[in-house]
Amino acid sequence: MSESVSAAQPARRTQRERRESTIARLVDATIESILEVGYARTSVKEICQRSGVSHGGLFRHFGSLLELVMTAAEEVARRQLANIEAGLSHDAQGRDPLVHALYQIRAACRAPINAVFYELVVAARTDPELRQAMAAFGARYVAAIADAANRTRVAQQFPPELLPVLVSSVLHLFDGEALTREVMPLHELEEQRMAMLVRLAQALAKK
Repeated sequence: MSESVSAAQPARRTQRERRESTIARLVDATIESILEVGYARTSVKEICQRSGVSHGGLFRHFGSLLELVMTAAEEVARRQLANIEAGLSHDAQGRDPLVHALYQIRAACRAPINAVFYELVVAARTDPELRQAMAAFGARYVAAIADAANRTRVAQQFPPELLPVLVSSVLHLFDGEALTREVMPLHELEEQRMAMLVRLAQALAKK
């Protein structure tokens, strides 16, 4: 009897597994908090309440709130890159590959989780420590997106020296659109803007 009960019990998690689980809960809670109440109200108390981890538990894994916030930003970037790469690799289903790629990038910028970046970028304007951390993070993230774009068939349409400028410009355009469209909606112009962007990109493509 005791042997069958023992066999039915789940194996105890290792210390590493417990540590990884706690970190994941803290990171998810940080992302959730930034999305729901904004960066300014994402405090240690807020994160601990959402994650069920004590203050001491949080600081056993992270040296500061900023370190945790930037770890959350890295996790958002990882998820977004996976989504972008998956979208770019999907069949265009008869649509021009360039048009398909632009719509996929716009969808990624509009993804709800991307609002974490917008919160941090706006807050970084008046927070020197956050600004320094975001500058380093942003450079890595944009480079990773450019690298993902460079591996697509669409990239072959453009001169190599032009592609980073084009990717960065497209990201800035769609980020700005996503950031402002809820408070300054110009939805009737969005498809016109996309059509104009497609024409510009096609004009820049190698003949």
